[in-house]
Amino acid sequence: MMNRCIALFTGGKESVFSILKARELGYEVEELIFLEKPGFSVHKVNIQAVKAVALMLGHRLEALKISNEIPEDKSLITHLERLKEQGITTLVTGNVKIEENHNIYAKLCKRVGLELVEPLYNRDTMELLLKYAEIGLDFLIIGIRKNSLNPEWLGKIITRENFEIFLAEALSNGIDPCGEYGEYHTVVTRLGDQKLIIERNSSSAHEKNNTLYISLRVATHSK
Repeated sequence: MMNRCIALFTGGKESVFSILKARELGYEVEELIFLEKPGFSVHKVNIQAVKAVALMLGHRLEALKISNEIPEDKSLITHLERLKEQGITTLVTGNVKIEENHNIYAKLCKRVGLELVEPLYNRDTMELLLKYAEIGLDFLIIGIRKNSLNPEWLGKIITRENFEIFLAEALSNGIDPCGEYGEYHTVVTRLGDQKLIIERNSSSAHEKNNTLYISLRVATHSK
C-alpha cells in the first residue's frame, strides 16, 4: 500500500519537481496546498496560474489563508489534522537550501504527527536546473528581485534551448541557479508533453517589495 501524502505547492519548478520525486519514492499525492500568507507574494498575485499548474499535474489546488506563524496557525493545523484522520501520513515540500523553512515545517509536522519529506533538500541547484532541461520541465520567470537577474529575463520561458544562457547569467551575477534565496520566481509551463497556455495581462511589469513581477492571464493546458 502506498503512503499517502499532501504537498505544499506554488506552481514553481522546485514545487513541481518535488512532487515528481515524491511519486518516485512511492508516495501517492492526494492534495496540493498553497499557503496564502499575509502580504505580497508573486505567486499569490498569480494564483490562477498556480491552480492551472496543479491541474496539469492532475490535482486540484487547496488555497489556505494562514498567518506568518506557520507551526502555530490554527487553521493550517486543523486542516492537516483532518487530512491525517483520512489517512494522510506525509507532508512534502520543495525546499532545497533554506534551513529555516526546514525547521518550520519539521516543527509543524511534529505538532500534527506527519512525516516531513523534502525530496530536494540539500541537492545541488545547478544539477537541478540541468535535470529540468533534461526532462522537459519549462518554466516562466514571473518575478525578479531587483539587482539580481537582468530584468530582460522577466516573462521569459526557460527551456532546454536557452537554459545554458540563463544558467551562465545566473552564475555570473552570483545568484543561486534555482533562485533558492528569492532571486527569481517561476511557474512551470511545460512538463514533457503537457503544456500550459499562459498570457500576460499586460506587457508592462509591476514592482512591489523590491521585486519586478508580471501578472498572468491563465489559461488552459494541452497535451
